[in-house]
Amino acid sequence: MLPETAAPEQPAVLDIEVVGDRTLASVEKGDVSLLVEAPAGISAEELEQTLSGVPESIEQTTKRFADTTTMSANTTEIDGSTDAEDATDDDLGGGA
Repeated sequence: MLPETAAPEQPAVLDIEVVGDRTLASVEKGDVSLLVEAPAGISAEELEQTLSGVPESIEQTTKRFADTTTMSANTTEIDGSTDAEDATDDDLGGGA
């Protein structure tokens, strides 16, 4: 099921730029962007073979993060008081 903010109807935008001896290829679709840097002379077949495991790797990483507890979910409740408010006059130090 897709999130409500997903935009499956948006086309993928592919941009390829050669800078010196490197090729920069970027793909954007909706909220997802991917940038790949490779040697300028790489063939489409070589690039496809190199990136063949990327979708599976992204899926595994996403699952790992989804299965972990976030810090915000592991916080304790705070009653709004401060340590200074709870301290007695004897706790404040100082003196003559």
